[in-house]
Amino acid sequence: MCEQCQQDRLHFCLSALRRGKSVLRHSSSCLFFSLCICAAFLSVWAQGPASEVPRGVGTINNVVVSQKTNAIEIEVTATAPFLPQGVRLTSPDRLVFDFPGYGLSGSGRHIAVELGPVKAVRVSLFQLQPPITRVVVDLRKSAEFQVKPSGNGALIDISLTEPESPSVAHPALKENASATPAPLNQPEPRDLPQHPLSRVSAYALQARARSLKLEDLQTLEQRAQAGDEEAETTLALAYHDAVLLKRDDTEALRLLHAAADQGFMAAQESLGIFLQMGIGMPRPAPEEALNWYRKAAEQGSMDAATNIALMYSSGIGVEKDPVQALTWFRRSAEEGDATAQYNLALIYAQGKGVAKDYKESVHWLTLAADQNVLPAVLDLATFYLQPPDGESADLDRAVRYYEIAAELGSTDAEATLGNIFASEALGKPDYEQAVRWYRKAADQGQPVGEFGLGIRYKLGQGVPQNFQDARRLFEAASERGLADAQYELGTIWEEGKGESPDPLMAEHYFQLAAEQGNAKAQFRLGRLLAAKAQLHADRISAYKWLMLAQSVPEDAAALSSLRKTMSAEEVAEGDHAVDDWRISHSHARR
Repeated sequence: MCEQCQQDRLHFCLSALRRGKSVLRHSSSCLFFSLCICAAFLSVWAQGPASEVPRGVGTINNVVVSQKTNAIEIEVTATAPFLPQGVRLTSPDRLVFDFPGYGLSGSGRHIAVELGPVKAVRVSLFQLQPPITRVVVDLRKSAEFQVKPSGNGALIDISLTEPESPSVAHPALKENASATPAPLNQPEPRDLPQHPLSRVSAYALQARARSLKLEDLQTLEQRAQAGDEEAETTLALAYHDAVLLKRDDTEALRLLHAAADQGFMAAQESLGIFLQMGIGMPRPAPEEALNWYRKAAEQGSMDAATNIALMYSSGIGVEKDPVQALTWFRRSAEEGDATAQYNLALIYAQGKGVAKDYKESVHWLTLAADQNVLPAVLDLATFYLQPPDGESADLDRAVRYYEIAAELGSTDAEATLGNIFASEALGKPDYEQAVRWYRKAADQGQPVGEFGLGIRYKLGQGVPQNFQDARRLFEAASERGLADAQYELGTIWEEGKGESPDPLMAEHYFQLAAEQGNAKAQFRLGRLLAAKAQLHADRISAYKWLMLAQSVPEDAAALSSLRKTMSAEEVAEGDHAVDDWRISHSHARR
């Protein structure tokens, strides 16, 4: 996936990755253009293809759920023995078991259980480097559990507090230890006629197309010519991605139609994307795309169901319909699709077509966060740090989710952790922890991290006081446009901290911050200009900045003193300059 795809966030848009709150537009040069833009195969982003899992202690090969007399048994088989520690979490109730150092064979899995206290079992690669596989047990209510070794794996027993009759077998549970759980992003089988190969996803076939070798091509083409739907779809995606073949979207479209007409789900998903984006045709055909998405959704495709929801929520190609969007998002979210879960959380948080419901929003955010959807993790952390409607913050949870976001690569989370530990939010500042997190963010060019670390060097908190290092960090953050860093640079040059004072440099940096609405910089700039107010222009500028900085306590005396040196005409001119600035900077941060 291209770097831009990886860095931006989920959103309700079809011309962007289904991954962020900002709209992205991509050119067809991005290798995942067709299938990233609309289908949002989150397993690519959250955990990467199985072949990319780095080597660690071992690999989780399989997870099987069975019903015993008084318990639900979850058998985790691996290539090396390990006994995980279970963690109870609430809102919603669930149990989390991590296997550090273990990769995951194949894709993630979602196993519907709906028995006793257990709703479902989810398995996913929680972290790529170093690998951590996570098993999450979704609960209706709190439940007792026991973990015990089992060969090269572990058995997790969940107590059935209200045992159901053992003579009635639950359809989602298999006594056969070799049974393969349903993969994540694939729902349980429906009572619908299905093509025998229809459960293969478009993502899986695109990954296969991208890994084709020259010796594979002849056999693939022969199978496609013989009418093999899987081969037709794979070859179509190879034509689109220009894998071993010259890009030919017209031929790709023909092959997809041939496979989709025979009921092949992955072809229906891909054809919907091609039609919606207008790939291989003069213009997009959203109504036809919707028709193919529906056919794929009827076979259980969560990607298709989520695409339908996105179309109705955005109104791109179809009439906007929040009710339909909610219905399709919920359908896909309940089957475990992380993109749908995140979008559903946003709907409830924003009250789009439904009453605002933060509890429901947090429920879906949590499910999406458990699948490493970074925006969901960040939103959840923010919710617990600054909850709405006057609720009490849960700082421990906030810190935990920010740490998860940091592990997933968020420099914003690292900087926020620095801010939390540098404050008294957790009782008293922990400057060593703050410095650790600020430095992680600063080393990656995150301006708030650079600024926070600069402040610690300036004040000697968690590190020896060093004005040169502070200035270096402030300069880096200032170049990225951070007004607070520009203000601090102005004070260093004005006061001569670590360097000889330089009023012109101080004026320069105060000006940069003042133009962004920083009141302290406006006051310091006004005071500097007032000190050399022999010139008419300096008096007008000094008056303007001191007027704009009236939220600073010291400002009143400085402004009163300056007024005494100004004529009535100059005061009127200064007031006009203030009005002009406020109009042109109505967006400025105060």
